[in-house]
Amino acid sequence: MIDTLIIGAGPSGLCAAKTFLQYDPDADIVIIDANKTIGGVWSRERLYPTLKTNNLFSTVDFSDFPMDALRFGINPGEHVTGETMHSYIKAYADHFNLTHRVRFNTRVKEITHREPVDEGHTSWDIEIENGETLHCRKLVVATGTQTNPHMPAIDGIEDFRAPFVHSSSLGERTEELMNNPEIKTIGVIGGSKSAYDAVFLAASTGHDVEWIIRKSGRGPTWVVPARTMMGPFLALRERLVTRRLMSLMSPWPFPDYSGFAWLRNFLHFSWLGKLVAQRFWGKVHAGSLRDCRYRENEHYEVLEPEQNPFWYGTSSGVLNYGEDVLKYVSSGRVRIHRADVSHLSDHTIHVRTDRYEPRPLALDAIVACTGYSAKPTLAFSPPSFQFDIGVPSTSATKSQSAFWGQLDERADLIIGSQYPRLLLGPFQSPTSSTPKYFNPGATSEAEAPYTPWRLYRGMAPPGLTASGDHSLVFISMFSGVSNTIRVEMQCLWALAYFRNELSELKKDKEDKKIFLETALFQRYARHRAPYGHGPSYPDLVADQLPYWDLLLHDLRLETRRKGGWHELVEPYTQQDYAGLVDEWSSKRR
Repeated sequence: MIDTLIIGAGPSGLCAAKTFLQYDPDADIVIIDANKTIGGVWSRERLYPTLKTNNLFSTVDFSDFPMDALRFGINPGEHVTGETMHSYIKAYADHFNLTHRVRFNTRVKEITHREPVDEGHTSWDIEIENGETLHCRKLVVATGTQTNPHMPAIDGIEDFRAPFVHSSSLGERTEELMNNPEIKTIGVIGGSKSAYDAVFLAASTGHDVEWIIRKSGRGPTWVVPARTMMGPFLALRERLVTRRLMSLMSPWPFPDYSGFAWLRNFLHFSWLGKLVAQRFWGKVHAGSLRDCRYRENEHYEVLEPEQNPFWYGTSSGVLNYGEDVLKYVSSGRVRIHRADVSHLSDHTIHVRTDRYEPRPLALDAIVACTGYSAKPTLAFSPPSFQFDIGVPSTSATKSQSAFWGQLDERADLIIGSQYPRLLLGPFQSPTSSTPKYFNPGATSEAEAPYTPWRLYRGMAPPGLTASGDHSLVFISMFSGVSNTIRVEMQCLWALAYFRNELSELKKDKEDKKIFLETALFQRYARHRAPYGHGPSYPDLVADQLPYWDLLLHDLRLETRRKGGWHELVEPYTQQDYAGLVDEWSSKRR
C-alpha cells in the first residue's frame, strides 16, 4: 500500500511532494497524472504559440527554485510564455528528484474511502481507467479546477460542419485551426481572459474574428495592463494586491492576524473609514478604465465590464501579448457582438441582440471560451459521499441540503453583521442601489445543480475532518493572483494536517465549528467574487494576504515578516516566505 498518493503532476501536486519529502526524505510518495507530460495546465499538450502567464518574470516561481533568466531565456519585466512555464516546472521536478515518482497517462475512474478495520488506518482505493486499483493511506487531490471544460449546448451544433473546440484544446489543435488555409474566419464565444487569448491568437495569425459575448451573461471581464500609475509611480498590479495597505481595503470576516486589525476596523466600521475605502475602490475602477482605454474608441466600448473590479476576483486578466490587442478591433479584423447565440447551421452562427430575427455570421471554426464545468473531474464512491467531503455534487439528500442550508444562513448572518454591502452584491450602475443579477453561463442550467466546493480552509473535507479522519486533502481548488506563494503554504498546511498538528483546527473541532468555518469561507467567496469564481470555489485577490496569514497562524508561524512601516506598504513576495518548511520543522523540535 502506498503511504501518500498525489493526483496531479502540475505545480500544486509537485510542490506537495517536494514539501512532504523535505520534511521526511524517506516518505513513500507516488504521483499520478492523466496527461502525457508534466505541468498540469502547463503540460506540453496544452500549450499554443501565444500562451503566456498573467504574471511577470520573478513573480511566478517558487521561493526555493528561482526562475533563472539566462537558463529559461526570459528577461525581467516580461510575461512568462507557456513553453517557459513548462520547462520551469519540468526543471523543478527534476531538481527535487520528483519526476521518477510520476506515472503519466494514468486517469482516475473512481475513488473509494475504506473505513478502518480492527483499529487500523483508514485507506483509499483509486480505480484507474485501465482496470488497475491503487491503494493508499493518505490522498492528495491536486488536479485544480480547470480540468473539465464546459462546452455550451447550442441548438444545431450537429449541423455546423466545421471545427468547434474548447479553448483548453487550442494546444492540441493549433495547427488544424490556425494553419489551415480553408479557415479564414474564426468565431470566439466568451468574454473572459481566455477569450482575449483566443481572439489574439486568431487575429495575429491573419484570421478575421467574430467575437461573441453573451448579452444575457456577466459580459466582458477586466483585462488590464500589467502596470498602472499609483500617483507618480508605475506599479505592478500583481504586487499591489500583496501589500497590506490594499488588503486592508478588502472585507475579511475572519480573524485578522496582520497586526493592523485596528486599521481594518477603522476602514470598514467607521463612517470616515468607509468613505476612504469606498473612494479607494472608486479610484481602482477609474484607473482601470483609464488603463484599458475602453472609452477611447467606439469599437472598444463593448468591452467595458459592467462592474467595479472589486467584484470580479481572478476572472480578470492581464494584457500580456507584447502588442496592442485592441488594434485588431479598431482595424476591423476583430468584430465584437454583444449578443446571445440562437443556434448554429452549416458554417454559420446565428446571434440575437434583441427581439428580432437572429443575425447570421459566417464562420469556418468556433473556439468556445466558456470556462470549466462545475462537475468535478474525479468521482468519489458512493455519490452521496462526494457531498459529505465538500466536493461539488448533485446527489445531496434532503437532510444534507437542509444541514448546509442552515449553516449558509448562519454564515450569511456573520458576514452581513460586519459587511452588509457584500450580501447585496453588485448594483445595476454606480448610482443605483438595485442589485444586478446575471446569468452566470457555465454554472447555469446544466451546471446549476452542482453544489460549490466546501472545504475547511479551502483544503480539508469538513465531514472527515470533524470525525478525526485526516487522510484526504485538496490543494488548489482555489484561484488567486500569487498562486505559487499560496500553493507553498497550502502544501505545508496539508503536511501539518496529515500529522494532526494544527492547534487551531483542534480547537475548532472541540468547539464544533468545523462545518460553520467551512460554510463561512464558502459564503464569503461567493459574495466577494460573484462575477468571478466565488460561487463555485474560493477566488481571492485583494484578500489573498489575510488568507495566507490565516494559514501561517494555523501553523504557528510569524505573519508579520517585514517590520515597521515596510509591513504596511511593501509588497509581499516569494522571498518573504522562503524556508517555511524548515521554519515550521524547527518550531516543532
